[in-house]
Amino acid sequence: MLFLELKVSFSLDDKIELDRDLSSALRGVWGRVLRSNFCYQKNLECSECNFENCTYFVLFEKKYSTSEQYHPYIIQARFCEPGVIEARFKFFGWVCENYEKLLYSIIKMNGRRLMLQGKEYIMELQSIKDREGRVLFTRFSEKIKRPKLIELDFEPEECSAVEIKFKTPLRQKEGGSLMPNFQWEPFAKSLIHRIRFINKHFNRDELPIPEHIDISSTLVSESEAYWSEKPRHSFRQDSKMSIGGLLGKVRVEDISPEMMAILKLGTYIHCGKQCTFGNGEIELKKCQI
Repeated sequence: MLFLELKVSFSLDDKIELDRDLSSALRGVWGRVLRSNFCYQKNLECSECNFENCTYFVLFEKKYSTSEQYHPYIIQARFCEPGVIEARFKFFGWVCENYEKLLYSIIKMNGRRLMLQGKEYIMELQSIKDREGRVLFTRFSEKIKRPKLIELDFEPEECSAVEIKFKTPLRQKEGGSLMPNFQWEPFAKSLIHRIRFINKHFNRDELPIPEHIDISSTLVSESEAYWSEKPRHSFRQDSKMSIGGLLGKVRVEDISPEMMAILKLGTYIHCGKQCTFGNGEIELKKCQI
């Protein structure tokens, strides 16, 4: 499965600093850029348009599922210093084959307005780098360099124990309610379902994921997970909501080789709900029993 990560730096026309996640706000700006640059019939709603392969529709509006988690991208953004936003755009599957459109859409965010706490700020694009830190574009660039695409594989691996660190909130449901404490079974089932879904709809089923993956023998030996709030403001709906979840880390033992492969894919594609806004980023550390 193809994977592309772009590290993007924006400066604002005021040195504002907020200790909050900006992923939702930046996604809104990106969505408006996609619509203004790729929508062929702006006077129509997407449901009334016959162009099903429109870049804006495919990336931003098309529903492969009723869940918000099933988009082929992830956006993470925060202030790294007053007036400077560091953002990460992650894309996976066949959408990466159109990396020139993805780069173009981010470059066209330059000069756009970002609404924060009722005030508008002008965004100035400073640079775009790939996952390895190679500079692809700067505000002084005359040329745009080609990004390096990563090839993700399904790689089963024997591992007696692993520590899973939640770098951003894991928002996981169990029995219709959000999970206040970490539980292995709903987490594992949800992640397997997410990887299968992405492989089917965004990767032409090219990953050889087996029909059965054993999760029943896995035990949670340690848990230091805790709930953390994460507010989100929807520009289109003009409403605020929480998309918080679990942070911290857990240690699990007796993981099947196939489930270990799923976990490794999860470090790129995230886990749980609201992954589009950067939730569910995990990091793995192999341990000894």
